[in-house]
Amino acid sequence: MTRFISHSVGFALLLAVVAVPMVARGTTAQDATPCPPMTEEEAVAWANTYFGAWNSHDPAQVTALYAPDGIHHWGIGADSEGSEELAASLETYFAAFSSLHYTVDRVWLADDTVIIRWIAIGIQEGDLMGVPGSLDTVTFTGIKVLQLNCGLVVETWSEADHFSRLEQMGLIPIGADAEATPTS
Repeated sequence: MTRFISHSVGFALLLAVVAVPMVARGTTAQDATPCPPMTEEEAVAWANTYFGAWNSHDPAQVTALYAPDGIHHWGIGADSEGSEELAASLETYFAAFSSLHYTVDRVWLADDTVIIRWIAIGIQEGDLMGVPGSLDTVTFTGIKVLQLNCGLVVETWSEADHFSRLEQMGLIPIGADAEATPTS
């Protein structure tokens, strides 16, 4: 009986040390447990899900993968802060590129950061940032660096080869067609 009482007292003390501070803060044991780190395979699957949302051309599918206060750094143009700004920016982007399709080329994982090299193929049908649409199919590449928290994006940095895209659209001269610019 003495052994049972000492074990009960020990268990009660353990509960007091662990549970009472969490209850006082309004958290549960599940909240206090961080999300398990992603494996390489999970990062690849997550990257394909992410670009599957972009390929849907539905801002709601993309923003569902972001934390409500997530930040998207576009690389060109203004950053999008929060779900509403991101959805509005996506509406504009998808209106210009209604048929653009992304393919995941390579995925790297570093702690809570997923790095994705992607390839996009499509036509810019509408105006975007002063660049008129065209009928030219273009292929360009880019990289996204996504910081995740429990599977949701908290911050994204995007870089794309827009120079190549503009060349393919005929807006920037290529090779022999380009005039040399004097350098003094």
